[in-house]
Amino acid sequence: MLAAMIDPKAFDSHAYVAAVAPMLGLALTPERAAAVADALALVVRVAAPALEYALPEHEEPAPVFVP
Repeated sequence: MLAAMIDPKAFDSHAYVAAVAPMLGLALTPERAAAVADALALVVRVAAPALEYALPEHEEPAPVFVP
């Protein structure tokens, strides 16, 4: 497991969006900020199982994806 991985159960997506949006220069309405936070929470929940999978040291990502 990655040391810096986000715990999906403890992650506060609404607080994260409220803190990061101004730093990125995003002026979000409260409704839009809530929608972004909800989408981010979903991404964190979906990604968590994939990030828990430990890759062997010799594995490297493909340099270019060609379908």
